[in-house]
Amino acid sequence: MAAILRRQGVSARLYVVGGAAMALAYDAERTTRDLDAVVLTGHGAVIAAAHEVARRHDLPRSWLNEQASAYVPPGDDAGRVVFDAPGLVVLAASPARLFTMKAQAARAPDVEDIRTLAGMLDIRDLDRATRVCDEVMPDQPLTARSRAVLQEVFEQEPDERF
Repeated sequence: MAAILRRQGVSARLYVVGGAAMALAYDAERTTRDLDAVVLTGHGAVIAAAHEVARRHDLPRSWLNEQASAYVPPGDDAGRVVFDAPGLVVLAASPARLFTMKAQAARAPDVEDIRTLAGMLDIRDLDRATRVCDEVMPDQPLTARSRAVLQEVFEQEPDERF
């Protein structure tokens, strides 16, 4: 995609979240079927390039998924640069932001990522987890479901948790 954008004279930036951020920045063994991202600059060119990549590599046109952008907390994030080439820079959400987004989603497939991120952030209990989430998304308190998922994570024996 970077080569396509470079040939068009575009310099785009993507901010990846979800499984893609986990795979690219924090857990090399993790896989994902799509790339959840917010297109920060060069939107039209990025979408066109993504469709070209999909055509060339027999991927679904939706492999670059912008739906998660509705769930990305507002404000700057000291994301980690995971790819930097002429035409394209890709940033991954910070561990705290990913932890909060996955805690808010409270989906069963996210539990392993929550454990991984909790270990990275040295979060050892529900109280600390809640504080991190409140710092990242102060206007969106954790739901009862989110608290239940987090409680389950932190009730496990430490050796089983991380």
